[in-house]
Order: sequence, then structure tokens, then C-alpha cells
Amino acid sequence: MKNNIKSAVGLTSYFFSLPPAHVVVLAMLVIACLFGLALNFWKYSGIDLLRQGAMDGAILLAMPALLTCAVIKLMIRKMPFRRIAAVALAGEAIYGLAYMGSFLLVGVNALMSELILLLGAALVFILWYAIARLVFILKYRSVLFAIIQLLFYLVFLANSHIFVFGTDSLAYVAKFYMASFVLFGALYIFFLIINAPMKKSFGFSSTDAFTFFISQWLYHNKDLEKALESVGARVRTLVTVMGFQREKGNVYFATPLVHFGPFGNLGGSEFSYLIADGLEKKHGGKAFVFHGTVTHDLNPVSASQLDSILSACDGCIAETPFRDARVSLLKGKEAECRAEGFRINDSAFIGLSRAPYVTEDINFGLGLSLMKEAEKRAEVAMVVDQHNAETGDITSFEPGDIVGYNYMKAVENALAKDAKKGNALKIGVSCRSFDSSHVGKAGIKIAVLSSSPEYVLVLIDSNGVTPEYRDTIEAKVKEVGRKLGRDWEVGICTTDTHQTNVVRGVLNPLKEEDHMMAEIASGVEEAAKDMASAKFFAAKRWFDVDVIGAKQSIEIVSTVNSIVAVAKITLPLILIGAMLLLLAILTKI
Repeated sequence: MKNNIKSAVGLTSYFFSLPPAHVVVLAMLVIACLFGLALNFWKYSGIDLLRQGAMDGAILLAMPALLTCAVIKLMIRKMPFRRIAAVALAGEAIYGLAYMGSFLLVGVNALMSELILLLGAALVFILWYAIARLVFILKYRSVLFAIIQLLFYLVFLANSHIFVFGTDSLAYVAKFYMASFVLFGALYIFFLIINAPMKKSFGFSSTDAFTFFISQWLYHNKDLEKALESVGARVRTLVTVMGFQREKGNVYFATPLVHFGPFGNLGGSEFSYLIADGLEKKHGGKAFVFHGTVTHDLNPVSASQLDSILSACDGCIAETPFRDARVSLLKGKEAECRAEGFRINDSAFIGLSRAPYVTEDINFGLGLSLMKEAEKRAEVAMVVDQHNAETGDITSFEPGDIVGYNYMKAVENALAKDAKKGNALKIGVSCRSFDSSHVGKAGIKIAVLSSSPEYVLVLIDSNGVTPEYRDTIEAKVKEVGRKLGRDWEVGICTTDTHQTNVVRGVLNPLKEEDHMMAEIASGVEEAAKDMASAKFFAAKRWFDVDVIGAKQSIEIVSTVNSIVAVAKITLPLILIGAMLLLLAILTKI
């Protein structure tokens, strides 16, 4: 299953970010000039070569490409120009190769020369259709765009001295469109084949799923949520809430056992921020939302599931009174697995980490076992996946994994000693929010607790953090502590929010940015100065939520991989068949 997930996720490596529009346009002009020079290299030299090459390149490639961009931009004004220009650039490159191949073969084999010319135009035709249909999310106008760009190229091709079509120009135009629609028919057959598995399993086609995916990633639309809702499963999970009542304002820790994915603004991707924001608006103070022991199986199908989580949190807060409290440090270890945190009265906060070894998602069932292990010695245990060692492995820890047993033993060791009275509970907090490509809307939150030694909790709303940068943050926090005359234990956590996931790949660990370390250092100092006496409560509550589900996750991944496997075989076969059909038609005309 892990290999299947890696294969499916690996598809995102084919995505890339486009350069600025002026760079794309410049590339168009460069390609056109190089093409024109290559066409005339044998005939001209010096200034004449440059002049004639630039003219032929402009007429055959640059002008129709730029005219296509201008007209399509007028038709869909909301579409960023660089996306239109990027498709036009790809089409121009294909036309250039086809023109050059046709030019070189015209004296050797006239039929092959013509076939290459027609195939080049047909490939660009289906390229424009596919991009407009799947990426620009245009259903009917996609065909219109393909027809328009071909018409522009034909107009300029007919007015070029390089290729001569004779007197019957309409017949040549008909050939170009015939070739294009032959390949268009082949593409349609290909879509029918790859749409079937997804349609059968989930009720919507593969092309629809792809357009939903692109629509969210590029335009932040939530059409994909409707598809997820149709395949989701109703599950029962829980949230653990800890509350700190202070005169300066209350502080809440919440760990819902849902996963903050799948990506962007879909499902629960922004829940690390939205849950905290909802708690702060209703109850005041500051809220920290941690990553629970769950995997992608428990991704909420839509943002509307937020209400269920907030309602469960509200129930915990409303039904549990604050009490005087004392706090003591907890630390346990087994092999490479560590459990660290603090005990407050008869409750415990336990963070799990294997840093510098990969510290990734923990299966829901295994997480419940770890919670039960902790609750042998604590009435309420908040068990948190610190998710603080991103090594590039896409994995999760499942029941039966030796890591699970080591975590369980580490939890037992952390709570094995008889509870000490500890120090009177004090807590100080600081919340920092800023623009960053690696930190989500919840920003960086820091809490300092009055255990002995004091425990500093740094919660970063990011998709993860590399072991090296985690160590850098921890060293910086301890440095601030020494300057303040404090001896600190430090816990680094990330929320694993998928809000920050980028277009290429799905791993987006926290990276050094100019202001990052300064924000953390000043936030730690602010939290230390903010420390104040607090009363405490801890509670947990079960709730129902719609998630993608374990069975559905397996089916989706397996279906995607099967579609890719089928596509690798069928696409070249269908294209070869279309080319042979086109050759057969040309020989009969």
C-alpha cells in the first residue's frame, strides 16, 4: 500500500510552476528566430540571413502564436495570460519541429513531408483542446480554441514562400482539419478508456476528477469536495481539549483526531487554523490545535465538517470545570521513539517523535492504543504526533509496526514514575502570524509551562520540518532561554497542515526564511514574559464526521495507479493507430 501511495503521489512531480508572461513571450520570439535562421541557413548569410530568418520565423510561428494568445485572452479575460502563452509556446515548438521536418523531407518523400505537417498541426490541435478542457476548465470552448489557433497558423502558412499549396487552398485547409479531427477522435477514445475505472468505482470520470483537482489547485474552487462527499464515509472519532484559565486570557489546546488534508483549501486542510479561530471567537483567549494520531484516511471530505469538531470542543469546554493545578515534566524513551510533555494534575500531554528519524502519521487505531496506554496512569491523555522530522519518506505507522510498540513503551516509560506534585501551574503564550509559503494561517504559536525544568512548546502550522531545521529551532529557543536565565526543555511540533502543499510534489517542510527565526526568538521571549498562574481542565469527546475513509483511500489510490498503468499502454497505441489511419486516408486522396 505504501508503494501504491508513493506511485500515486509521484504523479504530482510532473506539475511545475510557469515562468512570468514576459519570459514565455520572449521564448516564443527566440524559437521563431532560431527556426527562421535554420530554414534559411543554406540560402542566405550575414544580414540577409538575419533579416529573412526573422521574417520567416515571425510569419510562420511568432505571429500566429501571439495572435492566438491575444484572441483567447479576450475570450477568457480571467485566465492569467502566462497560462495561455505557455500553451501557445508549446504549440509553437511543435509546429516548428513539424515545419522543419516537412521542409527537409519535401524533396525526398512528398507524402511523408505532408504527413509530418498535418500531424504537427493535429498534435497542437488536441494539445489546445486537452489543456483548455482539463486545465482551463472549459467544456465546449476548448474545441473552439483548438479550431481558432489552427486557422491562424493556416492563414500565415498559406502566405509564406516556404510552403506552396498550389491553387486549391481550401482542399489543403480541409486536410489540416481532417487530420486534427482524426487525432481528436483518438483522444476521445482514450478518454473513454481511462474514464471507465473511476466512473465504475466512484460515479465520476477520471477527466472530471482531474479537472476538479486542477480547479482547486489553480483557482481555489471546491468542486472536488462534492466528489469527495459522494465517496466519503461516516466515522466516529474524538477530540481532546485542555483549558488554561488565566486573568490575562484563557488558553486552549485541542487535538482532534482528523487529518488536516487533502490539500489547499479542500476538506480539512485549513482546520489547524479554522478550529483555533473558531474557539478563539467563541471562547476568547488563544487556541493551539495539534496534529493527532491519524493518517490521510481521516481527511474530512469538506470544510463543512468543521462544525462537528467545534461542537465537540464546545462540549468539552462547557461541561468541565477549571481547577487549581500543578505541572511536572514527562519524558520517556524506547529505542528511537520518544514521548515527552507534561502532567497536569491527573491529565497528561504527550508528544511523540522519532527525530531525527522520520516522524510521520500514525494510524488511528494505533493512536487509540497509545492513548489507552497513557490513560492507564492518567485520567485524560492528549497524545500528539509531533510530526517534526520530515526526511522525504511518504509513510505512516500502522498497527503491528515495531515503531508502534516502541511508541507504546515510550509512553509507558514517560508515565511510569509516580506523579510528583510538581510546580504551581503557570503558562505564557505568544502567537505569530505572517506571510510565508511554508507556514499556514495559524502561524507559529509558543507556550511556556512552569514545570521543572520549564517546558517550551513551539507549534508551527506547517506540513512538517526537516530534522536539521528542527534542531536549529530548538537550539535557538534554548539560546533565548539562557539569555533570560532559564533552563528549558523544548518540544517542536508541526500541524502537518496540507494548506501549504505546493504544486510540485506533496512534501513542503518548513524552510528558513528571512524573518522566520527572528519571529520564533521574539515569540519565545514574549511567551516567557507572558507567564501567569492558571487553573486547568482536560476533557475528551467523541463526535461523528464524514471523512475519505480507509477503504475509499485504498480504492482511490489503486484506481489512480491502474488508470496510469492502462494509459501508458493505450495512449501510444491509440496515437499510432490514428497516425496509420491518417496515412491511409492521405494515400487515397
